[in-house]
Amino acid sequence: MSDIISIASDHAGYELKSEIKSYLETLGYTVIDHGCTAKQKCVDYPDYAIKIVEDITNKKANYGILICGTGLGMSVMANRFEGIHAVLCNNVEIARLARDHGNANVLCLGARFTANELAKDIVKQFLETEFSKESRHKKRLDKLKNITSVNKKKKTQTYNEDEVSKFAKMASEWWDENGKFKPLHMMNPVRVSYIIEKIKELKKCDLKELSLLDVGCGGGILSESMARVGINVSGIDVCEENIKVAQSHAKKVGLNIEYTHISVEELDNNKKYDVVLLMEVVEHVDNLEFFMKKAIELLKPEGLIFISTINRTIKSFLLAIVGAEYILNWLPKGTHKWDKFLKPSEIANYLRENNVTLQNMAGMEYNVIKREWNLTKGVDVNYILYGVMNS
Repeated sequence: MSDIISIASDHAGYELKSEIKSYLETLGYTVIDHGCTAKQKCVDYPDYAIKIVEDITNKKANYGILICGTGLGMSVMANRFEGIHAVLCNNVEIARLARDHGNANVLCLGARFTANELAKDIVKQFLETEFSKESRHKKRLDKLKNITSVNKKKKTQTYNEDEVSKFAKMASEWWDENGKFKPLHMMNPVRVSYIIEKIKELKKCDLKELSLLDVGCGGGILSESMARVGINVSGIDVCEENIKVAQSHAKKVGLNIEYTHISVEELDNNKKYDVVLLMEVVEHVDNLEFFMKKAIELLKPEGLIFISTINRTIKSFLLAIVGAEYILNWLPKGTHKWDKFLKPSEIANYLRENNVTLQNMAGMEYNVIKREWNLTKGVDVNYILYGVMNS
Protein backbone atom coordinates (compact mmCIF):
# COMPACT_ATOMS: atom_id res chain seq x y z
CA MET A 1 0.00 0.00 0.00
CA SER A 2 1.78 3.15 -1.22
CA ASP A 3 -0.61 5.84 0.02
CA ILE A 4 0.48 8.05 2.91
CA ILE A 5 -2.21 9.28 5.29
CA SER A 6 -1.76 12.43 7.38
CA ILE A 7 -3.96 12.47 10.49
CA ALA A 8 -4.66 14.91 13.31
CA SER A 9 -7.25 15.72 15.96
CA ASP A 10 -8.07 18.01 18.84
CA HIS A 11 -8.76 16.69 22.37
CA ALA A 12 -12.31 15.65 21.54
CA GLY A 13 -11.07 13.51 18.69
CA TYR A 14 -7.93 12.12 20.34
CA GLU A 15 -9.27 8.66 21.28
CA LEU A 16 -10.89 8.06 17.88
CA LYS A 17 -7.71 9.27 16.17
CA SER A 18 -5.69 6.68 18.08
CA GLU A 19 -8.12 3.96 16.97
CA ILE A 20 -8.05 5.07 13.33
CA LYS A 21 -4.27 5.37 13.30
CA SER A 22 -3.82 1.79 14.49
CA TYR A 23 -6.46 0.59 12.04
CA LEU A 24 -4.73 2.31 9.11
CA GLU A 25 -1.42 0.73 10.02
CA THR A 26 -3.01 -2.75 10.07
CA LEU A 27 -4.29 -2.03 6.54
CA GLY A 28 -0.73 -1.23 5.45
CA TYR A 29 -0.90 2.55 5.16
CA THR A 30 1.92 4.83 6.22
CA VAL A 31 0.55 7.27 8.79
CA ILE A 32 1.86 10.73 9.71
CA ASP A 33 0.43 11.66 13.11
CA HIS A 34 0.39 15.40 13.81
CA GLY A 35 -1.28 15.13 17.22
CA CYS A 36 -2.69 16.23 19.43
CA THR A 37 -1.28 14.08 22.26
CA ALA A 38 -2.95 13.05 25.49
CA LYS A 39 -0.47 15.15 27.49
CA GLN A 40 -1.34 18.48 25.86
CA LYS A 41 -3.58 20.59 28.08
CA CYS A 42 -5.09 23.01 25.60
CA VAL A 43 -5.28 22.78 21.81
CA ASP A 44 -7.15 24.56 19.00
CA TYR A 45 -8.40 22.55 16.03
CA PRO A 46 -7.28 25.12 13.37
CA ASP A 47 -3.65 24.48 14.32
CA TYR A 48 -4.02 20.80 13.50
CA ALA A 49 -6.07 21.24 10.35
CA ILE A 50 -3.30 23.41 8.91
CA LYS A 51 -0.72 20.65 9.43
CA ILE A 52 -2.76 18.20 7.38
CA VAL A 53 -3.40 20.76 4.65
CA GLU A 54 0.33 21.48 4.40
CA ASP A 55 1.15 17.78 4.06
CA ILE A 56 -1.26 17.43 1.14
CA THR A 57 -0.32 20.65 -0.65
CA ASN A 58 3.38 19.82 -0.23
CA LYS A 59 2.68 16.27 -1.50
CA LYS A 60 3.93 14.65 1.70
CA ALA A 61 0.64 12.79 2.03
CA ASN A 62 -2.00 11.50 -0.39
CA TYR A 63 -4.97 11.99 1.94
CA GLY A 64 -5.78 13.61 5.26
CA ILE A 65 -8.03 12.66 8.13
CA LEU A 66 -9.15 15.30 10.63
CA ILE A 67 -11.12 14.51 13.76
CA CYS A 68 -12.77 16.83 16.27
CA GLY A 69 -15.91 16.64 18.40
CA THR A 70 -18.35 17.29 15.54
CA GLY A 71 -16.04 17.33 12.53
CA LEU A 72 -17.52 20.68 11.53
CA GLY A 73 -14.67 22.90 12.69
CA MET A 74 -12.05 20.78 10.98
CA SER A 75 -13.96 20.67 7.66
CA VAL A 76 -14.60 24.41 7.64
CA MET A 77 -10.95 25.15 8.37
CA ALA A 78 -9.50 22.73 5.81
CA ASN A 79 -11.75 23.97 3.01
CA ARG A 80 -10.35 27.48 3.35
CA PHE A 81 -7.26 26.34 1.44
CA GLU A 82 -6.84 26.06 -2.31
CA GLY A 83 -6.64 22.49 -3.57
CA ILE A 84 -8.34 21.01 -0.50
CA HIS A 85 -11.67 19.20 -0.75
CA ALA A 86 -12.61 18.27 2.81
CA VAL A 87 -15.82 16.39 3.58
CA LEU A 88 -17.56 15.57 6.85
CA CYS A 89 -18.84 12.00 6.63
CA ASN A 90 -21.14 10.21 9.07
CA ASN A 91 -21.86 7.11 6.98
CA VAL A 92 -20.17 4.85 4.47
CA GLU A 93 -22.25 5.91 1.46
CA ILE A 94 -21.38 9.59 1.90
CA ALA A 95 -17.70 8.60 2.11
CA ARG A 96 -18.00 6.70 -1.17
CA LEU A 97 -19.76 9.57 -2.95
CA ALA A 98 -17.27 12.10 -1.57
CA ARG A 99 -14.52 10.29 -3.43
CA ASP A 100 -16.47 9.01 -6.44
CA HIS A 101 -18.17 12.34 -7.25
CA GLY A 102 -16.13 14.96 -5.41
CA ASN A 103 -12.54 13.67 -5.51
CA ALA A 104 -12.25 14.64 -1.83
CA ASN A 105 -8.78 14.45 -0.31
CA VAL A 106 -9.51 15.16 3.36
CA LEU A 107 -11.94 13.11 5.47
CA CYS A 108 -13.40 14.79 8.56
CA LEU A 109 -15.02 12.82 11.38
CA GLY A 110 -17.06 13.84 14.41
CA ALA A 111 -15.87 11.76 17.35
CA ARG A 112 -18.92 12.51 19.48
CA PHE A 113 -21.33 11.32 16.79
CA THR A 114 -19.47 8.41 15.15
CA ALA A 115 -18.85 5.03 16.80
CA ASN A 116 -15.36 3.62 16.41
CA GLU A 117 -16.31 0.70 14.17
CA LEU A 118 -18.44 2.89 11.91
CA ALA A 119 -15.58 5.39 11.69
CA LYS A 120 -13.24 2.61 10.55
CA ASP A 121 -15.71 1.54 7.84
CA ILE A 122 -16.01 5.15 6.68
CA VAL A 123 -12.23 5.54 6.51
CA LYS A 124 -11.81 2.27 4.59
CA GLN A 125 -14.50 3.20 2.07
CA PHE A 126 -13.05 6.70 1.61
CA LEU A 127 -9.53 5.45 0.93
CA GLU A 128 -10.53 2.57 -1.34
CA THR A 129 -12.87 4.59 -3.60
CA GLU A 130 -11.38 6.20 -6.71
CA PHE A 131 -12.63 9.39 -8.35
CA SER A 132 -14.93 8.38 -11.23
CA LYS A 133 -13.61 11.12 -13.55
CA GLU A 134 -17.03 11.33 -15.19
CA SER A 135 -17.37 14.49 -17.25
CA ARG A 136 -20.28 15.85 -15.16
CA HIS A 137 -18.27 15.57 -11.94
CA LYS A 138 -15.08 16.87 -13.51
CA LYS A 139 -16.96 19.88 -14.93
CA ARG A 140 -18.32 20.78 -11.49
CA LEU A 141 -14.91 20.46 -9.84
CA ASP A 142 -13.40 22.64 -12.57
CA LYS A 143 -15.97 25.32 -11.74
CA LEU A 144 -14.95 25.17 -8.08
CA LYS A 145 -11.31 25.47 -9.08
CA ASN A 146 -12.07 28.48 -11.28
CA ILE A 147 -13.87 30.22 -8.42
CA THR A 148 -10.81 29.69 -6.23
CA SER A 149 -8.52 31.05 -8.95
CA VAL A 150 -10.67 34.17 -9.42
CA ASN A 151 -10.74 34.86 -5.67
CA LYS A 152 -6.99 34.35 -5.44
CA LYS A 153 -6.44 36.78 -8.30
CA LYS A 154 -8.64 39.38 -6.63
CA LYS A 155 -6.58 39.13 -3.45
CA THR A 156 -3.25 39.53 -5.25
CA GLN A 157 -4.23 41.89 -8.09
CA THR A 158 -3.59 45.49 -7.16
CA TYR A 159 -4.96 47.22 -10.24
CA ASN A 160 -8.62 48.04 -10.74
CA GLU A 161 -9.96 47.17 -14.20
CA ASP A 162 -12.33 50.16 -14.21
CA GLU A 163 -9.47 52.52 -13.36
CA VAL A 164 -7.32 51.04 -16.15
CA SER A 165 -10.16 51.46 -18.65
CA LYS A 166 -10.72 55.04 -17.52
CA PHE A 167 -7.10 56.03 -18.11
CA ALA A 168 -6.91 54.08 -21.39
CA LYS A 169 -9.63 56.34 -22.82
CA MET A 170 -7.61 59.46 -21.91
CA ALA A 171 -4.16 58.15 -22.89
CA SER A 172 -3.86 60.24 -26.04
CA GLU A 173 -4.01 63.43 -23.95
CA TRP A 174 -1.05 62.79 -21.62
CA TRP A 175 1.18 65.35 -23.27
CA ASP A 176 -1.46 67.99 -23.94
CA GLU A 177 -0.61 70.59 -21.29
CA ASN A 178 -4.09 72.08 -21.58
CA GLY A 179 -5.89 68.74 -21.74
CA LYS A 180 -7.22 66.33 -19.13
CA PHE A 181 -3.81 65.97 -17.49
CA LYS A 182 -3.25 69.70 -17.11
CA PRO A 183 -3.18 69.45 -13.26
CA LEU A 184 -0.28 66.98 -13.42
CA HIS A 185 1.69 69.20 -15.77
CA MET A 186 1.09 72.13 -13.41
CA MET A 187 2.03 70.09 -10.34
CA ASN A 188 5.06 68.40 -11.87
CA PRO A 189 7.70 71.09 -11.22
CA VAL A 190 7.05 71.11 -7.46
CA ARG A 191 7.10 67.29 -7.33
CA VAL A 192 10.37 67.18 -9.23
CA SER A 193 12.08 69.80 -7.06
CA TYR A 194 11.03 67.99 -3.85
CA ILE A 195 12.22 64.59 -5.10
CA ILE A 196 15.56 65.83 -6.44
CA GLU A 197 16.26 67.86 -3.29
CA LYS A 198 15.65 64.90 -0.99
CA ILE A 199 17.63 62.49 -3.17
CA LYS A 200 20.63 64.82 -3.11
CA GLU A 201 20.35 65.20 0.67
CA LEU A 202 20.51 61.46 1.31
CA LYS A 203 22.34 60.03 -1.69
CA LYS A 204 25.82 61.55 -1.74
CA CYS A 205 26.61 60.36 -5.24
CA ASP A 206 26.29 61.29 -8.89
CA LEU A 207 22.63 61.07 -9.95
CA LYS A 208 23.76 59.03 -12.97
CA GLU A 209 24.63 56.19 -10.56
CA LEU A 210 21.04 55.90 -9.30
CA SER A 211 18.26 53.65 -10.54
CA LEU A 212 14.64 54.80 -10.24
CA LEU A 213 11.32 53.02 -10.77
CA ASP A 214 8.22 55.11 -11.50
CA VAL A 215 5.22 52.92 -10.58
CA GLY A 216 2.07 53.96 -12.42
CA CYS A 217 4.11 56.16 -14.73
CA GLY A 218 1.20 57.06 -16.99
CA GLY A 219 2.38 58.83 -20.12
CA GLY A 220 5.79 59.53 -18.60
CA ILE A 221 5.48 63.14 -17.39
CA LEU A 222 7.45 62.56 -14.17
CA SER A 223 9.66 59.78 -15.59
CA GLU A 224 11.02 62.15 -18.24
CA SER A 225 11.76 64.83 -15.64
CA MET A 226 13.79 62.32 -13.62
CA ALA A 227 15.64 61.10 -16.73
CA ARG A 228 16.59 64.65 -17.70
CA VAL A 229 18.70 65.07 -14.53
CA GLY A 230 20.65 61.92 -15.38
CA ILE A 231 18.91 59.26 -13.26
CA ASN A 232 18.47 55.80 -14.83
CA VAL A 233 14.68 55.59 -15.07
CA SER A 234 12.30 52.68 -15.52
CA GLY A 235 8.55 53.17 -15.67
CA ILE A 236 5.75 50.64 -15.32
CA ASP A 237 2.00 50.96 -15.79
CA VAL A 238 -0.91 48.50 -15.97
CA CYS A 239 -2.49 50.49 -18.81
CA GLU A 240 -0.92 49.44 -22.11
CA GLU A 241 -2.11 52.61 -23.86
CA ASN A 242 -0.22 54.71 -21.29
CA ILE A 243 2.99 52.79 -21.90
CA LYS A 244 2.72 53.20 -25.66
CA VAL A 245 2.29 56.96 -25.25
CA ALA A 246 5.24 57.14 -22.84
CA GLN A 247 7.51 55.12 -25.14
CA SER A 248 6.57 57.23 -28.15
CA HIS A 249 7.17 60.54 -26.39
CA ALA A 250 10.49 59.45 -24.85
CA LYS A 251 11.71 58.41 -28.30
CA LYS A 252 10.52 61.70 -29.77
CA VAL A 253 12.50 63.79 -27.25
CA GLY A 254 15.53 61.48 -27.22
CA LEU A 255 15.33 60.10 -23.68
CA ASN A 256 16.40 56.56 -22.83
CA ILE A 257 13.70 55.30 -20.44
CA GLU A 258 12.75 51.65 -19.99
CA TYR A 259 8.96 51.46 -20.03
CA THR A 260 7.10 48.19 -19.36
CA HIS A 261 3.42 47.28 -19.43
CA ILE A 262 3.23 45.35 -16.15
CA SER A 263 1.79 45.57 -12.64
CA VAL A 264 3.94 45.99 -9.56
CA GLU A 265 2.96 42.55 -8.27
CA GLU A 266 4.07 40.92 -11.53
CA LEU A 267 7.44 42.66 -11.60
CA ASP A 268 10.51 40.58 -10.80
CA ASN A 269 11.54 41.73 -7.32
CA ASN A 270 15.07 40.38 -7.74
CA LYS A 271 15.95 43.72 -9.33
CA LYS A 272 16.17 46.47 -6.72
CA TYR A 273 16.08 50.23 -7.13
CA ASP A 274 17.63 53.18 -5.30
CA VAL A 275 14.39 55.15 -5.65
CA VAL A 276 10.75 54.10 -6.10
CA LEU A 277 8.05 56.63 -6.97
CA LEU A 278 4.36 56.15 -6.15
CA MET A 279 3.04 59.48 -7.34
CA GLU A 280 -0.71 60.07 -7.60
CA VAL A 281 -1.22 56.31 -7.85
CA VAL A 282 -2.07 54.88 -4.40
CA GLU A 283 -5.56 56.38 -4.51
CA HIS A 284 -6.31 54.40 -7.68
CA VAL A 285 -5.24 50.87 -6.68
CA ASP A 286 -6.95 47.94 -5.01
CA ASN A 287 -5.44 45.81 -2.23
CA LEU A 288 -3.33 48.74 -1.07
CA GLU A 289 -1.60 46.79 1.70
CA PHE A 290 -0.34 44.25 -0.84
CA PHE A 291 0.51 47.01 -3.35
CA MET A 292 2.67 48.83 -0.80
CA LYS A 293 4.39 45.60 0.22
CA LYS A 294 5.30 44.73 -3.39
CA ALA A 295 6.48 48.27 -4.15
CA ILE A 296 8.70 48.42 -1.08
CA GLU A 297 10.18 45.00 -1.86
CA LEU A 298 11.71 46.64 -4.95
CA LEU A 299 13.85 48.99 -2.84
CA LYS A 300 17.53 48.50 -2.14
CA PRO A 301 18.64 48.79 1.50
CA GLU A 302 18.58 52.52 2.34
CA GLY A 303 16.56 53.10 -0.82
CA LEU A 304 14.07 55.97 -0.97
CA ILE A 305 10.35 55.73 -1.63
CA PHE A 306 8.35 58.84 -2.56
CA ILE A 307 4.56 58.97 -2.34
CA SER A 308 2.19 61.77 -3.26
CA THR A 309 -1.57 61.52 -2.92
CA ILE A 310 -4.64 63.29 -1.51
CA ASN A 311 -5.71 63.40 2.14
CA ARG A 312 -9.17 62.16 3.09
CA THR A 313 -10.67 65.33 4.55
CA ILE A 314 -13.74 67.48 3.98
CA LYS A 315 -11.48 70.10 2.45
CA SER A 316 -10.07 67.59 -0.05
CA PHE A 317 -13.59 66.57 -1.06
CA LEU A 318 -14.51 70.19 -1.73
CA LEU A 319 -11.28 71.10 -3.56
CA ALA A 320 -10.04 67.91 -5.23
CA ILE A 321 -13.42 66.55 -6.30
CA VAL A 322 -16.10 69.25 -6.28
CA GLY A 323 -13.69 72.03 -7.29
CA ALA A 324 -11.28 70.27 -9.66
CA GLU A 325 -13.78 67.93 -11.32
CA TYR A 326 -17.13 69.76 -11.24
CA ILE A 327 -16.40 73.50 -11.08
CA LEU A 328 -13.01 74.10 -12.71
CA ASN A 329 -13.25 71.00 -14.96
CA TRP A 330 -9.54 70.37 -14.50
CA LEU A 331 -10.21 66.64 -14.38
CA PRO A 332 -12.89 64.40 -15.90
CA LYS A 333 -15.77 63.78 -13.50
CA GLY A 334 -15.21 60.57 -11.55
CA THR A 335 -11.40 60.69 -11.74
CA HIS A 336 -11.18 60.42 -7.95
CA LYS A 337 -13.16 58.65 -5.26
CA TRP A 338 -13.03 60.38 -1.89
CA ASP A 339 -13.18 57.14 0.09
CA LYS A 340 -9.95 55.98 -1.58
CA PHE A 341 -8.03 59.07 -0.47
CA LEU A 342 -5.48 58.27 2.25
CA LYS A 343 -4.61 60.01 5.46
CA PRO A 344 -0.86 60.52 6.07
CA SER A 345 -1.09 58.32 9.15
CA GLU A 346 -2.35 55.43 6.99
CA ILE A 347 0.57 55.80 4.58
CA ALA A 348 2.98 56.01 7.54
CA ASN A 349 1.57 52.75 8.93
CA TYR A 350 2.14 50.94 5.63
CA LEU A 351 5.72 52.21 5.55
CA ARG A 352 6.42 51.18 9.13
CA GLU A 353 4.96 47.71 8.60
CA ASN A 354 7.37 47.22 5.70
CA ASN A 355 10.53 48.38 7.44
CA VAL A 356 10.57 51.91 5.99
CA THR A 357 11.16 54.98 8.16
CA LEU A 358 9.20 58.09 7.26
CA GLN A 359 11.62 61.01 6.83
CA ASN A 360 9.65 64.03 5.70
CA MET A 361 6.22 65.20 4.62
CA ALA A 362 4.99 68.38 2.94
CA GLY A 363 1.74 69.71 1.58
CA MET A 364 1.27 70.77 -2.02
CA GLU A 365 -1.04 73.70 -2.57
CA TYR A 366 -2.21 75.51 -5.69
CA ASN A 367 -1.88 79.30 -5.64
CA VAL A 368 -4.80 80.61 -7.70
CA ILE A 369 -3.30 84.09 -8.12
CA LYS A 370 0.15 82.93 -9.25
CA ARG A 371 -1.29 79.86 -10.98
CA GLU A 372 1.40 77.60 -9.60
CA TRP A 373 1.85 74.83 -7.07
CA ASN A 374 3.96 75.35 -3.94
CA LEU A 375 5.12 73.25 -1.01
CA THR A 376 3.38 74.10 2.26
CA LYS A 377 3.16 72.85 5.82
CA GLY A 378 -0.52 72.01 5.48
CA VAL A 379 -1.25 68.44 4.35
CA ASP A 380 -5.05 68.55 4.46
CA VAL A 381 -5.42 68.16 0.66
CA ASN A 382 -2.45 67.20 -1.56
CA TYR A 383 0.72 66.01 0.14
CA ILE A 384 4.03 64.39 -0.68
CA LEU A 385 6.33 62.37 1.59
CA TYR A 386 9.30 60.06 1.48
CA GLY A 387 10.78 57.29 3.57
CA VAL A 388 14.02 55.33 3.74
CA MET A 389 14.29 51.55 3.66
CA ASN A 390 16.05 50.36 6.79
CA SER A 391 19.21 48.41 6.06
